[in-house]
Amino acid sequence: MNKSIYIVLSQSYTVLSRIIKKITKDKYSHVSLSFDKECRDMYTMGRKWTRWPFYGTYKKESIYKGVYNLNINAEILIYELTVTDKQYNNIIKLLDQYGNSSKGYNFIGLILAIFNKKLDRKKYYCSEFIYKILSDGSVNIFPKTDNIVKPMDFVKIKGLNKIYEGKIIKYKVQKLKSLNRKISV
Repeated sequence: MNKSIYIVLSQSYTVLSRIIKKITKDKYSHVSLSFDKECRDMYTMGRKWTRWPFYGTYKKESIYKGVYNLNINAEILIYELTVTDKQYNNIIKLLDQYGNSSKGYNFIGLILAIFNKKLDRKKYYCSEFIYKILSDGSVNIFPKTDNIVKPMDFVKIKGLNKIYEGKIIKYKVQKLKSLNRKISV
């Protein structure tokens, strides 16, 4: 039986994400992985504290709190990817294994990646982390192992199904309306 995972690209319009967007000219500056379409729980390497971007860690985030509540103009792009049960279980196992063993956030690597320079460390920034989880989890996403991986590279994965693109606030409202319809039925 197959299962779905969700690749969530985002632009939160924090100072750091605006800098990344300006330099790379990419629409989205961050990527997370979720196992629910509502993005209540997303996994990534990101800022440990909402208002301080210079110290990051493996973390669980949500579009309903944290950095995504700082700006109502924050945007997301959600893709659904169908994987096998074995791949799904591998991905879940690797998330905690790699996340908990990480030596922290690869902030220097992130800065260098913006300028197409690679730094190999025992730390990750968001797209390095998600790439490693998926590729080591037996999901053949794209052949880019020796190059820099940026959030926008994830849109190249074959077999993606676009779920939503737009303002986070509209997605939240859409999901709340859907939930209310289910409750009232």
